[in-house]
Amino acid sequence: MVAALAHRGPDSAGVQSLGPCVLGNTRLAIIDPTEIGRQPMCNEDGTVWITFNGEIYNASEHRKRLLEKGHRFRSATDTEVIVHLYEEFGPECVQQLRGMFAIAIWDNRSQKLVLLRDRLGVKPLYYAFYDGGVLFASEIKALLASGRVSRKLDPLGVRVFLQLGHVPPPWTALSAVKPLEPGQMAFWHDGKFEVSTYWSLPRPDKSQPPAHGGQITEQLAEQLLEAARLHLVSDVPISLFLSGGADSACLGALLQSAGAHNLTALTVSFEETAFDEGELSSRTAQLLRIPQHILPLSARKVQEDVARAIWAMDQPTVDGINSYAVSRIAADAGFKVAISGQGGDELFGGYESLAWFTRFYRYASGLRMLPLGNLGRLLVRDDLPYSWRKISYLLRVRDPFVASQLAVKVLFLEEDLERLLSPALDANSNGSPALKHLEHWSALIEGCDLKERVSFMDVHTHLEPRLLRDLDAMSMAHSLEVRPVFLDHVLVEFVHSIPASMRMQQKRLLFDAVRAYLPPALLEDLRARPKRTFTFPFARWLTGGLRPMVEETFAPEHLRHVGVFRPGYVRSIWRRYCQSPSSVGWSRIWSLLVLQRWCETMQVSL
Repeated sequence: MVAALAHRGPDSAGVQSLGPCVLGNTRLAIIDPTEIGRQPMCNEDGTVWITFNGEIYNASEHRKRLLEKGHRFRSATDTEVIVHLYEEFGPECVQQLRGMFAIAIWDNRSQKLVLLRDRLGVKPLYYAFYDGGVLFASEIKALLASGRVSRKLDPLGVRVFLQLGHVPPPWTALSAVKPLEPGQMAFWHDGKFEVSTYWSLPRPDKSQPPAHGGQITEQLAEQLLEAARLHLVSDVPISLFLSGGADSACLGALLQSAGAHNLTALTVSFEETAFDEGELSSRTAQLLRIPQHILPLSARKVQEDVARAIWAMDQPTVDGINSYAVSRIAADAGFKVAISGQGGDELFGGYESLAWFTRFYRYASGLRMLPLGNLGRLLVRDDLPYSWRKISYLLRVRDPFVASQLAVKVLFLEEDLERLLSPALDANSNGSPALKHLEHWSALIEGCDLKERVSFMDVHTHLEPRLLRDLDAMSMAHSLEVRPVFLDHVLVEFVHSIPASMRMQQKRLLFDAVRAYLPPALLEDLRARPKRTFTFPFARWLTGGLRPMVEETFAPEHLRHVGVFRPGYVRSIWRRYCQSPSSVGWSRIWSLLVLQRWCETMQVSL
């Protein structure tokens, strides 16, 4: 299991047997990179042991207080700080941790295992049961390497992937494997496994009078600068993922103001000018006076990387290959740490999809008043473009808000899955997991205004299960730690205390808060730049440079060998895409290719 995680920590590895518990770790040495920081690590008398992945940004503050209380330290690591905090506060020490983390602690005194995952789910943690015991790891690959975990696919995990493009909790792609969810802790003691939630995203407090706009902007500026300062803690050089957009530009300015004087910017560029952000990012780098590395990326290079990238995914995802590419730039340049602007869109209303949610919500609400009979069923005709067919949710789903979420997010409809999936998977469908997933989160934010609900859903149904999971898997495949400054939980709590009507305004609040840190010319430039999403030109590549790979993947003999898909229907979708890409959409073809190849790589069973 430890060997299967070597890419996450190539600097050292350790295994410690503790009677009923065995802990393992592979270390990416960033704080105190000497051998004294090796894990698993214990306290002075060996009664508390830890294996830990992540960074605790306020560790130095805790260290001072712990020294005053008489604790003794052998290393300068944040790992050892957690051990002593556990001695003081037990599992509730998690409330004092400011950072990203997946932690396992074995308390030898009580014979108890404690698992902790950070609040936003930046670092992953999975578990599986066997023979009255529990296995846990940062990646599913490590669980499978134990030889004690079934490779049987979870039909619901497969179906939700094909609908949403990722596998959200409580599912994974494998029936035997479960995720510890963001903000959760778990305990294994005396043969019992219990999970509880210690943190959740704050809901709007309508009882509090709204603060003055200028006061909010000033407080936000302080919070942003503090988060940037904390994320700079490192004993190795730090890089910045720099796109042509606002989030990474604002981060660059904040990091410099927080004391980072040796940043290096990293950017992906494309020959396809509609997708290339090289010129915009170079302009940003020049105005901030940050040196920049640019990696040109082509369909040929992506094809060379596909096998390794799908192995790195750990679970199928339609998004992760872009994170894979930019992480490779960082690794090739010799960096162990990179700063990312992940979360800026969710916090400050950067997505253009907000307008679509609003429009579809109004349509769905209005359509409830009309006697439209079976019109919703007519819209799912197989010959209609997929973007039209998704609108059927506005007529078929009772809750207008959930209907709007489905109409924007879904790749394949339930009717498509019946034609796509083999009987072994379709027979266990048990309804639409995508619908259940969105209904669950929607119910928790019912009664708030539309922008608040969309913001809440973006975090729990897109950022956490997809963007952050992809970013961790793809960066750690290159032994790279990526730090999303905007997702410092103290900053997130503050931002979510601001009314959505003020903060969800196409980054206006973010610009106002960082105005003092940005060069005036860059601020003016950023305000004028159109919103762009970091995506690859797959629509062109799939019928161009990547076409031979797609044809090979969709060959009937390959599809039959794995047995997930019905070959005839996959081939018909592919032929239709070649004739009219816009009627199908590249993401549907890519999702089929990813799932097929992931199943081959992981050697799954039905």
